[in-house]
Amino acid sequence: MNKKLIVTFTIGVFLLGMMELIISGILELMSDDLDMSVALTGQLITVYAVSFALFGPILVKLTNRLKPKPVIIASLILFIIGNLIFGLSGTFLMLALGRVVTAMAAAVFIVKIMDMTVLLSRPEIRGKMIAVVYMGFSAANVFGIPIGTLVGQQFGWRIIFWLVILIALIVGIGIFSLVPDKKGQSADMSSDDRVLSKRNVILYICVTMAVLIGNYIVIGYISPLMTSNGFAIESVSVALLIAGAGGMTGTYIGGVLVDMIGSRKTLIIMMGLFIVSMAVMPLMYGTPILFYLNLFLWSVFQWTSSPAVQSGLVENVEGSPSMVFSWNMSALNLGIGIGAVIGGIFINYFDISYAPWLGMVIVLMGLAAVLFVKEDGKVV
Repeated sequence: MNKKLIVTFTIGVFLLGMMELIISGILELMSDDLDMSVALTGQLITVYAVSFALFGPILVKLTNRLKPKPVIIASLILFIIGNLIFGLSGTFLMLALGRVVTAMAAAVFIVKIMDMTVLLSRPEIRGKMIAVVYMGFSAANVFGIPIGTLVGQQFGWRIIFWLVILIALIVGIGIFSLVPDKKGQSADMSSDDRVLSKRNVILYICVTMAVLIGNYIVIGYISPLMTSNGFAIESVSVALLIAGAGGMTGTYIGGVLVDMIGSRKTLIIMMGLFIVSMAVMPLMYGTPILFYLNLFLWSVFQWTSSPAVQSGLVENVEGSPSMVFSWNMSALNLGIGIGAVIGGIFINYFDISYAPWLGMVIVLMGLAAVLFVKEDGKVV
């Protein structure tokens, strides 16, 4: 696969990840500027996640018979329009409209990008290529959110969206120049796309949802979790940086492991370690160095699941995997939302220090789902 194309895809995924997550970093800036409550402004996160989950599979289904290159470019144009609406808006309804349009575009864009990555990669390094492109999403956690927040504080929150539009235009030029006009394998054009094992696809998607719910029960409330256990508020940004670095590392490791030992074995091993890291987390609050080290490993183990699940989905479809990728991305967004809700309910009634143990129980359910995945290749 062309290195310039890999970089273009990765930057595109980075932009999408940044736009999904940036609201949390500029929440108070937007609230003060637009004279809206923080609670209402925060609902823009929910609007995006729900729109992505609902519209993604529908739009991918409608565009599945079209050549991927024009679909990718069209979705990027829609992404730019959504950010333009958002950057010019002064009311919640217009902001919400901008988020809906952006989410719809992102839902198609990321699926088609991952689809092209699969089709243009050699089978023996497919897991690694998926991981490299998807690292853009984890990089958005490490660099995109802090940088975007800093830019918003210095120059106003709207400038972030003008910069995103500019970068999106550059990505569009790269895609127009580098992406081939047809799929990488001619056989895929003539055969019907179909799921070989519905059972395995459902189980892999359940893994995504379980991992994201378990993750966001903790990371969504990392600030009160740390401050209630003696950490300074300034330490939260350090923790998020460490977790983001772990996410990038884990994404790459996951791709390498998939190519070496397969999707199922990678998930069993790394989810087992993820569960262990959640189990010991409440025991390490009193020793910051151990807490940070465990937080890094916790994030590494969690993010290895992304390329493993996506590779597992590819193994269970014939033709284009775009439809199952779309279902998986919907599960990811629903997992984020559900995890945030469950975490909020938990901290209202119980000691937040033990939130990682609740997340551990949910991830255990995901591990159980992996154990039921069959690798015999039979159509189910």
